[in-house]
Amino acid sequence: MKRLRRDSSSAKVGIASPAPEQFAAKKFPWKWTALAAAVVVLCVAGWVGWKSRAATNEVSSVAVLPFINQSGSPDTEYLSDGITESLINDLSKLPKLAVMSRSSVFHYKGHDVDPRTVAKDLNVEAVVTGRVLQRGDQLVISAELIDARSNHNLWGDQYDRKISDLIGVQQDISGAISARLRERLSGADSKVVVKEGTGNPEAYQLYLKGRYCWEKRNQESLEKAKDYFNQAIERDPNYATAYAGLAAYYFVVSDYAPVPNSEAMPKSQAAAEKALQLDDTLAEPHAVLGGIHEAAFEWEAAEREFRRALELNPNDANTHNWYAFFLSQMGRSKEAITQAKKAVELEPLNLKYGDTLAAVYRDAGEFDLCLAQYKKTLDMDPNYTSAVRNLSLTYQALHKYDLWLEGWQKAATINSDREDFAIAQEAAHVYPKSGYPAAMRRIIEMQLQLAKRRYVDPADIGFNYAELGEKDEAFAWLDKAYAEKSNLLAWVKVIPLMNGLRSDPRYAALLKKIGLPQ
Repeated sequence: MKRLRRDSSSAKVGIASPAPEQFAAKKFPWKWTALAAAVVVLCVAGWVGWKSRAATNEVSSVAVLPFINQSGSPDTEYLSDGITESLINDLSKLPKLAVMSRSSVFHYKGHDVDPRTVAKDLNVEAVVTGRVLQRGDQLVISAELIDARSNHNLWGDQYDRKISDLIGVQQDISGAISARLRERLSGADSKVVVKEGTGNPEAYQLYLKGRYCWEKRNQESLEKAKDYFNQAIERDPNYATAYAGLAAYYFVVSDYAPVPNSEAMPKSQAAAEKALQLDDTLAEPHAVLGGIHEAAFEWEAAEREFRRALELNPNDANTHNWYAFFLSQMGRSKEAITQAKKAVELEPLNLKYGDTLAAVYRDAGEFDLCLAQYKKTLDMDPNYTSAVRNLSLTYQALHKYDLWLEGWQKAATINSDREDFAIAQEAAHVYPKSGYPAAMRRIIEMQLQLAKRRYVDPADIGFNYAELGEKDEAFAWLDKAYAEKSNLLAWVKVIPLMNGLRSDPRYAALLKKIGLPQ
């Protein structure tokens, strides 16, 4: 019943990984028609405003399309992705310019698209395109800035440099595009500050590789990301952004590997604090610290860090997403929904943010809105694991147990989690014969066996005992979860599985101990 709550920027519209044959009775194909329908809705909503600005020279919004890797080697994919992401970050510093996020534009990666079509899809006025070619130690980068309303080329250039000059060429491109855009920004006269945080080209390349692996969000790629971030720091011990990447790794790793919070969070906090010591203008480490304090049940400190991150970057959808979870855990449902809606507004094609909005609707008891939002999200990608699993938990709360077990098995299949699939499959076998309580007891039995081989969050077991009404066992496991600051325990105030225990005095005592409002 684990929520992949920290999954964010990787959760974009895309093709899910194929399910192993031994788990899958059928394939779950990508439905491009559903995605097209979703995109059409976005196009229509922004069409009037987009057209009204087309008659002027003003540019107030831009999308940087993923640069094309012309080298043809997966080993150089990190370069094209890294340059794209760095340009997004640089242009985002221009005043009065809306820049589409990474997750919004990377939906188009690998597809031959017309920049004008993309501009209408995303409701932007300008589009940046580019290509990257590496031959040995030589790097050739071409880039164009296009006014999508008139299909007029505003700027274009080609750069032929050594790979060791990657930082310099990237700054040249950012500077040239920024200068051209500043001429067309309404009332904008501030210069963009372009800085990569290091003058060491090798450290920068290692950081780009780390971010590339981190975005993939699976156990193997995250371990590679950690190694790359550490190598970048070895090359430049004052590289604040690399420390921020390392903090982000430790913050999310518990959602993808059997690593307890008690092991990961102190390392995440140390890296985030080091990043801010080196550069206190970075928003990401503040957001990570917010999540760390949240995981430690330090609620006031968590909210302070989330708010600081949003002060530094109010358009960071990921921080709005994490803040929504925090507010939901606190029982501040209306505020949580507002933050989740803001994340979706900023990045309408980000699957995770749609999943979050549905989850906070469920936590608020708004089940109709919850189901409608899950439908929107899964229409874009029916194989998005987090939404599939969270929808199954919603069906469990609604006592639709067949749908709960079906969704659970599908999520485990897509996620290639053999252990989780085995538990879901056994529960699906027991339920039709012996009923829901028997299935829940079998789930607990298998979780206890699994806990001997790998980490299982004790709150998960405690919540399942709570659903059975076995109060003593439930509170014993929840106390154990509190002792280790478990990942799931923060949801004790809103999770439906706890409904039968809320009148027990031990429940109020647990909330007080955790620091959650009654």
